[in-house]
Amino acid sequence: MQRMDESTIIYPTLYAILNGTMLLGGLAAAVLLLRHHRRYPPDRAQCSATILRRAWPSSALGILFGGIMLLYLLASFTGRFFYEEQLPLVRLVATLLIYLALVAAIFTINRQRGLSREDAFGIGPGRTKALACSPLLYLAIIPFLMVATKGYHAMLHYWLGQEITMQDAAQAIAQETSWLEAGYILAAIVVAPVYEELLFRGILFPYLAKRIGMAGSIAIVSILFALIHFHVPSIMPLFLLSTALCLAYWRTGSLWTSIGIHATFNAVGTLAIKLAY
Repeated sequence: MQRMDESTIIYPTLYAILNGTMLLGGLAAAVLLLRHHRRYPPDRAQCSATILRRAWPSSALGILFGGIMLLYLLASFTGRFFYEEQLPLVRLVATLLIYLALVAAIFTINRQRGLSREDAFGIGPGRTKALACSPLLYLAIIPFLMVATKGYHAMLHYWLGQEITMQDAAQAIAQETSWLEAGYILAAIVVAPVYEELLFRGILFPYLAKRIGMAGSIAIVSILFALIHFHVPSIMPLFLLSTALCLAYWRTGSLWTSIGIHATFNAVGTLAIKLAY
């Protein structure tokens, strides 16, 4: 009982400290990045050209999305063959298999097109510096995400009567224990950022940018990214996160940047969930 009482005090305190640290650190990071941007402004034409030449042809995109639809359709029937208590594990395994299969398909298609990882996504061995700067970029966007999310949730709650709940994956992390919890955390921090960044920023972003321009592509990709998570309370923060990820990829030319930001976002979110719940 004493340990339980201590945890009810310590965890909320640590959660508050984490939020405060993220806010202050984010403001400092935003100032540093703004000064860097002014001192070393990007070559807009070159940044855009890098993204545009990575656009997939419609035929390759059609094959990939056909495979995505088929895999998710097959996965939707798997739950019928298992008991209710087995479903969390089944969902985790199915998700990981789908992600890994589609990542393999993406690199296979690029190899058939004669493109290296560097040519296709800017993730060659010499681009790991882009990954190293991701935590700073993540910190810089956090204050804006926090303020926007608070306002958005207040609007949903007070104006529309929407209950603010966690995403299914977040609920699984909060409720599950032991090795199954570790599996969900691995999927959230490692596998999902790689898959989602390859799909949304690496493939969809250049494809749409070549056809409707950078601004329109960022808007559409971010809307799709927010909606595909099927969670109304997350639509606004995910839209803003996706916009920042697109801009980071455009600015650096390396998908390592957006993968790193995405992984950091999920890692800190996971830590916050464990402290809050």
